[in-house]
Amino acid sequence: MYSASLLALRNSLSIVRPTALRLALCTLATATTTRPLLERSQPPKTLTTYKKPFTKRKQYLFAEYETQMALGPIVVIQFNNLSGAEQLDFRRSLKLSASNAHMMVVRPKMFKAVVRHTKYINMSNLFSGPSAIIYWDQEEDVVAGMRKVIELVGKQKKIILMGAKYNDLLLNPEMMKGFVNLPNVDQLRAQVVGVLESPAQRLASAIKRVPQRLVGVLKQKADGEAQSE
Repeated sequence: MYSASLLALRNSLSIVRPTALRLALCTLATATTTRPLLERSQPPKTLTTYKKPFTKRKQYLFAEYETQMALGPIVVIQFNNLSGAEQLDFRRSLKLSASNAHMMVVRPKMFKAVVRHTKYINMSNLFSGPSAIIYWDQEEDVVAGMRKVIELVGKQKKIILMGAKYNDLLLNPEMMKGFVNLPNVDQLRAQVVGVLESPAQRLASAIKRVPQRLVGVLKQKADGEAQSE
């Protein structure tokens, strides 16, 4: 996990222009952060097609994308002709109403490189055109946040919901809608208790009816004997 100082550093990097200072900070953040890694069938490339090391900026982006993939759930969206003001408003809505969600604009080719040779390789198809990921801090209610993301995206014509990753599950938009509406643990417990209590209640009701039926039978028999006399 990131320390508080590194989180502040990462947030500051999102607004600083890509100068030499920013690249130096990227190098520092990548080198000093103990980050989770994705399991791979092959190690990631370290050299370009021209046999040169990747730039510090690309190394930082690769590390940042891999960290978000490894840490927890993410939602992938595509945006088209979204103005700066509209993007800012959408970010604000995510933070306020979607369980403090964060949005990160990503480079599709770079993200495809991150998921290559991992069990998330099928996510490559989600990154086409201007793309972004939505993610949460681990202590947030992610399912409720995902439900709100679906609602917010539905109201914004310039944003398309592409899919999501939740733990090891890869979800398309339709699967996401079903997933976020599943009952939570407390609701499931209530349903189980209801199922267990229902037969017991029916049994108790049947037991209560037995004496009443017996009284009725005895009364009918007594009435019949009285008439025969």
